[in-house]
Amino acid sequence: MIALITGGTTGIGKDIAINLAKRGYDLLLVSRKENDLDYIKSVVKTNVRFLSYDLSSEDECFRLLEETKDLDIDIFVNNAGYGDIGRITNTDIKKEINMVKLNDIATLILCKAFILRFIKHDKGHVMFVASAAAFGVAPYMNVYYATKSFVYSLAHGYYRELKDMKSHVRLSVLCPGPVKTNFENRANAKFNIHSLSSEYVGEYAVKKMLKGKFEIVPGFSIKLGHLFSHMVPKKLISKTLRKQSEMK
Repeated sequence: MIALITGGTTGIGKDIAINLAKRGYDLLLVSRKENDLDYIKSVVKTNVRFLSYDLSSEDECFRLLEETKDLDIDIFVNNAGYGDIGRITNTDIKKEINMVKLNDIATLILCKAFILRFIKHDKGHVMFVASAAAFGVAPYMNVYYATKSFVYSLAHGYYRELKDMKSHVRLSVLCPGPVKTNFENRANAKFNIHSLSSEYVGEYAVKKMLKGKFEIVPGFSIKLGHLFSHMVPKKLISKTLRKQSEMK
């Protein structure tokens, strides 16, 4: 059994990888940098292979698909992504464009390709890593929230299509709230609400995914937030969420 995880050498991706390895999966870990690769190899007993790609490049996404086309991959986890925070007058448009390319364009290219690959064999599992950000709108993290709404919507649409064709290919969409990773540093943000550990989210995600759960939301408070997001006007949500994080 083989699992391919993008952004798989750090944060949530790393802990998803470790938990899949505990269940016997060999790992293909995709990232620009090796990060915690040595640690992963030291704690898992299955085979681990590192693939260096910059997935904000469309060409790199297609190159990854070409390199892995002959491998019998069972699980694809689309985890690579990042965020940013700042006033519209200060944020860097080039960084935001790159964020959209990584969070959304790469997700579209890779997830669609793996779903089509899995449909041919009528088996396989794709996990989209979205975010609780997909449930609302927030000032100062506008682009990040929008990218995760795209991922969430895409996953739901593909899920229904697969159901309609009675396919055995399974999908999951992971929607965590704040998690203790390097996300805050890269996003130049500090969260003012409780953050879950990456280890907990990774274990929870894998457990629910392998049970066939589609929408995976770790943490009781985030589950409540998801419920209320369907009942509260977007303007009120944005007013509330602007207090949940701050710029460093």
